[in-house]
Amino acid sequence: MRVVFLLFLLLLFSVTPTLAEPGFSEKYVRDYNIFHPLNQYRADNPLNPINAYDPKNPLNPINQYDPGNPVNPMNQYNPSNPYNPLNQFNPKNPLNPLNEYNPTTPFQPLNPSR
Repeated sequence: MRVVFLLFLLLLFSVTPTLAEPGFSEKYVRDYNIFHPLNQYRADNPLNPINAYDPKNPLNPINQYDPGNPVNPMNQYNPSNPYNPLNQFNPKNPLNPLNEYNPTTPFQPLNPSR
């Protein structure tokens, strides 16, 4: 009985992957996906290897020390930096958890509680 059960499981697990739909479902495809192979080398893709040293690219290593870059280590404690730990509960900071449901917040919250 045990052998029959193991053979049935082997048959079940070998057939199941063949029933799966191959490829990527069209309902999840967006208008512009930077990870799609056709869009990988577009000029406006920040992950394009050609744009690695573009001055406007935020991922450019040279922009790491840009004075206007909020991720710059020198700007970590700048009072106007929204990523400053001291500004976490500032009412004017869009990243403040209190502004999560504020309709005047300029963008969606990064970590919604739901």
